[in-house]
Amino acid sequence: MKNFEYKKLKYRYIKNWKKKWINGFFIKKNKIKINEGASAINYSQQCFEGIKSFLIKKKIFNLKTNLNSNRFQKSCRILLMPIISLFCFINAIKILSLLNYKYIPNNKLGFLYIRPLMLGISKNIGVKTSFEFFFTIFCTPLFIKYNTLSIRSTFSKRAIDNYGHYKIGANYISNIVNSYYIKKYNFDDYIHINNNCFEEIGTSNFIIYKKKKIFSPNNKNILPGINKFSFLFFLKFKKKCLNFKINFNNLSNAKKIISCGTAAYYKSVNSILYKNKILKYKKLFFNKLINYYIKK
Repeated sequence: MKNFEYKKLKYRYIKNWKKKWINGFFIKKNKIKINEGASAINYSQQCFEGIKSFLIKKKIFNLKTNLNSNRFQKSCRILLMPIISLFCFINAIKILSLLNYKYIPNNKLGFLYIRPLMLGISKNIGVKTSFEFFFTIFCTPLFIKYNTLSIRSTFSKRAIDNYGHYKIGANYISNIVNSYYIKKYNFDDYIHINNNCFEEIGTSNFIIYKKKKIFSPNNKNILPGINKFSFLFFLKFKKKCLNFKINFNNLSNAKKIISCGTAAYYKSVNSILYKNKILKYKKLFFNKLINYYIKK
């Protein structure tokens, strides 16, 4: 199985909203029927999350579901979608991970990736919010090789400013297009750049290490990565500059750069191409530290 690929599991959770939420169900069918005029299809009125479930000594451990739930609520508010309560969100994830227990890998091999998703589904060809919504949570097992990956980067400005802070579908179309052309020209990834400041590596946050300090950008264009903050907390550095603008000088003086994604991917940046200049980074203790953090 590839690193990040859908696989149908036995159970998923569904719940509908029309003026109010109705009771949710755990079902076996993995097909969704929605109208062709749905706002999710025509106007990207949809949002999602990514949550990891591990087995540690045969016990289920769901990582930071409260943070994912809060971030999901923020995305729903900005898109004028109904709010899922913390209790419903977290409880459904706990039950779903139990129902799909046999598909959860050991934490040293991988994890069960859990995807909460909300769609505007009413037939609505006009540019306005949907009056009916569909909420689902499905899972797929992911097996990861725990080694750091080197990436080279070129640069792309975001299409939609100040919305990168939310995990919504509209933010990812530029990633699909950019990823296609980046790989076509033999690059591994790219960096979002805005007003000569570097924001994210593809769909991932990034962390800079220099002068025994940790730096990471944080603004409305950047998704507040749960993995990033967990990783920074694990490092226990005294100096962590999170609301920091990263420019070319910061990159050229950095000792190490880490790409930190939602689905528990941590990549070690090997080189960056910017305006015909190539910056190279040596392998430091971060590589071993990343492996230790993921396996732990």
